[in-house]
Amino acid sequence: MQTTYVHAFEEVFGIVLGIIRSVFINFRSYQFDAKEIVITVFNYGGCTNTMKAKTGLIALLIVISSFLFLKNIPVCGQAENRELPAAGNPDATGSVNTIDALTGVIQVIRELGKEIEDKKTKLHEAETHEERSEISKEIDKLNERLESLRVNFEEIATGLDLETFYAKPQKRFDWKEEIQTLIGPIINDLKSITARPRLIENLRTQVDYYEKQIFLVRNAIENIHNLAAQVKGENLKNQLIDLETEWYNKGKQISSQLTVAKYQLADKLSERKSFLESSKNIVQVFFKSRGRNFVLSVLAFLFVFFLLRYIHRHIYRGSFIHKTVASSFYIRLAEVLYYVLTFVGATGALLIVLYICGDWVLLGIAFIFIIGLIWAAKQTLPRFYEQGTLLLNLGTVKENERVIYNGLPWKVASLHLYTLLVNPELKGGMLRIPIRDLKDIRSRPYHPDEPWFPCKENDWVLLADGTMGRVVTQTPETVQLIIGGGSYKTYPTEEFLKQNPTNISRNFRVNVTFGIDYQYQSISTTEIPDKLREMIKAGLINEGYGNDIIKLTVEFKAVGDSSLDYIILADFSGQVAKDYYKLSRIIQKIALNTCNKFGWEIPYTTYTIHTAPSQSQQRISVPIQPTTDTAKVTETSS
Repeated sequence: MQTTYVHAFEEVFGIVLGIIRSVFINFRSYQFDAKEIVITVFNYGGCTNTMKAKTGLIALLIVISSFLFLKNIPVCGQAENRELPAAGNPDATGSVNTIDALTGVIQVIRELGKEIEDKKTKLHEAETHEERSEISKEIDKLNERLESLRVNFEEIATGLDLETFYAKPQKRFDWKEEIQTLIGPIINDLKSITARPRLIENLRTQVDYYEKQIFLVRNAIENIHNLAAQVKGENLKNQLIDLETEWYNKGKQISSQLTVAKYQLADKLSERKSFLESSKNIVQVFFKSRGRNFVLSVLAFLFVFFLLRYIHRHIYRGSFIHKTVASSFYIRLAEVLYYVLTFVGATGALLIVLYICGDWVLLGIAFIFIIGLIWAAKQTLPRFYEQGTLLLNLGTVKENERVIYNGLPWKVASLHLYTLLVNPELKGGMLRIPIRDLKDIRSRPYHPDEPWFPCKENDWVLLADGTMGRVVTQTPETVQLIIGGGSYKTYPTEEFLKQNPTNISRNFRVNVTFGIDYQYQSISTTEIPDKLREMIKAGLINEGYGNDIIKLTVEFKAVGDSSLDYIILADFSGQVAKDYYKLSRIIQKIALNTCNKFGWEIPYTTYTIHTAPSQSQQRISVPIQPTTDTAKVTETSS
């Protein structure tokens, strides 16, 4: 048998290697032929029967699902040398809009250049330091506007964002900056995905701003023009005319900037795509770089992890050692080490993929994450130690012992990362709980005769609250009874146990107390018990309970205040458990008929009245109602 499993493992391993080799060869040439891969599976695995074919197809599914979505793209998302896209032939409307925008910008640049030259001439002609300083500031502002217009012209002509094009990475050497360097590229990828909507919103803000500026400039020009019309002095009027000209030029510059912003906004809005196309572009951007590396590394982690778990599961099911000495300390120790190595191997596969892809950013983040896990593990080391002792069957809970969990008894069927608890008396009595939930629980060996629940389905029970019914369903959560009239009553299982249920489905006893008058004192302990027993037994047989009577006893119980009391003890088999209350009534009826037959009187309930101390005490018996028990009421007055 062991040789068979060794061969099976070798076949599985050969299948996996064959698939990986075939996929790798096709992957490097960016070609995926599913038919070729399937043929490779059966060639390498030698799948000549159903079991081998099933194993091969499982391995095939795992590998192909890991690589199929990467068809026609590089294996790792590394930096690529992208060629500039070939310029297409724009439509007539787009060309006209672009040319008009460029023409407007050039015109404003020329006018602004002339204005700067005029300012420079005035600077040379200025006589005072204050005038030269003021003119220099104006020239600086005009130069800034001129530079902005040149940038706009270049951006329109090239279709590039020059600020992003000329941006250079900062080189600072501190630990905060290094962390930002690791995380920054990922943030940049996310920003690139949302760049277009953010750019559109920014352009809309610029358009609103320039429109407000133009409105203010028009008001300013109108105010200056009105003032100039009212002024008669030549000198002041010339100053106002120059000021009006200056503000007019400002308006033209702002109008040009508004034209550029509107053009850029219209250009971006014309590129609006459907949600499906946008999603496709986002996915392409994601898988062109680190997103692809991240997905590959995660797939490698999952592939190795589930492959090792798959191998472990088949070894556990088929190994002769696990079936015979599964609870051995060394077997459990090997399983714990296997769990640890499974996680280590899967993590190593993740890191190796990132290393091969050369993605140092994700590799660094992965190392930081692993170091963080190790650092956090020291806080949880005691908890891991407790769980390790439980897995080794050395803790407070051991396999094949009895525990109390959620108020119910359970058998520890298997002790692993997910422990299996079983209660054979409950419907659905099987729980899978994580091993961490067992840290505060204690188990003990149990005897084979110990009950796992006080009743079974279809048993009749009596509860502390007076309820009697037949158990219809009992699960780990609820117990349902069918009571008189066919109605159902449901208890939470823990509450049901708190009612101290009495199971009467095996055997049960009915207790009845009966009293007769004092005048029969002479035969109260000899003749009456025997006759009463014979009559009750005959009456029960006549009622159809003869085969269910186990034992019937009538005994003198006590001397009451006004009667001689007898206790009737009748034991029945569980087959008549549903008639528990009915049997009590039948026994009282038979006892009453017996008294009528033999002329035995049943005492009345009486009052005992005490007179004043100076008078003699009298006992007055006042009949209330006939009764079959010995209840009395005594009142004392003075």
